[in-house]
Order: sequence, then C-alpha cells, then structure tokens
Amino acid sequence: MSATAQILTFSETSSDAARVVGVHTSSIPPTTPSLIPADAVLLRLLAFPINPQDLMAIAGRYPVKPVHHHADQPIPGNDGVARVEAVGAAVKHLQPGDHVIPKRHGLGTWRSHAVLPAADLLKVPAAIEPAAASLLKMGAAPAYLLLEDMRALKPGDWVVLNAGRGVIPQMVTQFARIRGCRTISVIRARGDFEAVAEALREIGADVVVSEEQLEQAGVTAHPELQAAVEQNRVVLALDAVFGASGERLAALLAPDGTFVNYGSLGGADGVLRLSQQTLFWKQIKFRNFRLSQQFGLRSVPEQESLLGWFGELLLQGRLKTPVVEKVAWDQGSGAADLSETVKRSLQLATEKPLGVKKQVFVAQV
Repeated sequence: MSATAQILTFSETSSDAARVVGVHTSSIPPTTPSLIPADAVLLRLLAFPINPQDLMAIAGRYPVKPVHHHADQPIPGNDGVARVEAVGAAVKHLQPGDHVIPKRHGLGTWRSHAVLPAADLLKVPAAIEPAAASLLKMGAAPAYLLLEDMRALKPGDWVVLNAGRGVIPQMVTQFARIRGCRTISVIRARGDFEAVAEALREIGADVVVSEEQLEQAGVTAHPELQAAVEQNRVVLALDAVFGASGERLAALLAPDGTFVNYGSLGGADGVLRLSQQTLFWKQIKFRNFRLSQQFGLRSVPEQESLLGWFGELLLQGRLKTPVVEKVAWDQGSGAADLSETVKRSLQLATEKPLGVKKQVFVAQV
C-alpha cells in the first residue's frame, strides 16, 4: 500500500470543474481499530465515476453539498465502490475485505482512502468488477426504479428513452427486456451511428433512431416505431435531456401515457413546451424522478437485497455493464501527473463531446 492517500477537492464553486479541482496528498489513516472511530470504517476506494450530479455540486447547483473537507476545501464525489480495510470497535455488520458503496450523497468519494460512518454504507457483492460496482447506485438502481415505480408496466408495453447510450438508459433497456417490455432508444446522429445502434440492439433495444430522424420524420422514422405509436403501445417516456428532445418523446406517448424527467443533459435552463393535445386530449401524466426519494422508500435490508440482485444479474451475464472509459487512478504517480489525468477526464465529462463515454476512475491496486 502506498504511504500516502490522494484526495480531490475543489477550491471554489465553478462550472469549469477542471479549473477548480485539485489533487492533495495526506497520510493514510491508521488501520488499528482502536484509532478508528467506533462507528466508522477505513475504506480504500476502488472505483468512482464522474456523474452529472458531481459536476452540479462543484458548480454549486446541486442541493446536496459535500459533507467532508480537506484543507478547508470540499471533497466531491457521490458514488463509487470501496473495500473495507479496517472497522471501528462498534461496527458489527462489516468486516475487512467487504465491498461497500455510499448510502447517501455528499460523502466525498473522489479520494483514495476515507474514514466514514458504517451507517452511511451499503454492502455489495465483492465479486463484481469495481467499475461495474461503482455504477450500481447511480446507474442500475435508477434504471430499475424508473421502470418499477413510475408506471405499471406489462409485457409488450413500449418504453421510449433519450440519451440512449448513457449508463442509465443502457441499464433501462436491459431491465425492460428482462420484464418483457420493448424499447425505443433515441441517440444523437454520429458517424458511427450504425455501430452504436447495433451495440444497443445487442443489449435489448428494439428500435434505435437519432434525434435528427425523429425531428424530421416523427413516427415514420422507423416502421416498428410507427406501428407501436399507432397501436398506442408506447406508455412510458424516460427523459434525461429535457427541452426539445423531451418534447419529441412526449409526442410519441399513447393516451394516458407517463412522461418522466430524471435529468437535464441538454442544460439546466431548458424548457419543455406542452401542446394541448399532449396535456388535455391525451392526458399525459408528467412526473419527475429523484433517486434519493425512490430508493429511500426501501428499507436498508431491501436496498441491500436490490443491489445484491443487480450484482447477481451482472455475474450471471443477464445484465451487461455499460461501456465506460476506465481512467487509471495510479496512486504511485505524482500529484502533478494525477492532476493532469483528472483535468482531462473532467473536461470530457463537462464538455460532453459526441461519443464520449462516462469517465470512471479505477484504482491501480
């Protein structure tokens, strides 16, 4: 184990995360149980993603603020997976070697080591590959709950979603297939459109169309899409973008359908316009989704059972890990080298160039 821990903090709130996030080093907390708070555990972070919520927190636009600080600066990071290195005297449900993820936001996962209250952690199967495990809470859980809680679905129902190549949409596509539903995945036009579309079809997407095709041709953009709309089978729209993209999804819904917004990839200031046909004649229901709210409806044992089931699906191959960009978090490298790596990943996550994958830091242990 390296003699030093590495910690990311941000010096001020800014929409330019790459500018304000910096790397710090510190001594690793001792593993002696008597030196760890009785109700806490020492963790070694194995993987953590850059999520939109993290960037919003750094920009000062997310309601949950970082709880922990280093050198008087907030430590960002809401998600990730860690290995328990040592436990406090009062901790009974965790032991060294267990893998855990955060139970709540704001715990500051962007670091190599952390001492956190055991009550703030959920145990997950240690056999899951770290990058995949780091996506369980903010990837698999919202995808499952969007289908489970937002609308009663039956086999044969159709779900339409945008940002189809994102982590949550890829998970939604797979969970929909498991429950016998069909999906329309909307993505942006690109040079490798067919290759991306084929990859989405391989995990269960029935129809893949581009935003541009949908804007220009509407329901006639694809024969199966047209049939599903004409037969009033599209009952759920899952919007991660908002604005014009969300409007196009709403237009495909059957009467009494449900529209759910759970993200604002198109910009937090976006506007979604409603037509009288959508609101009055078709009586579409509009809902928002917050993971903390829906996940919080479950007890801790229920949450752990759900995460364990996701893990089983991954290990059985019934659920595929979304393709992400694994970024090596090399604790043996100097702070300057790590800082450059972090800045590159933050720039990609912030600017979101077409085709960029979710950035996931993976510890080299």
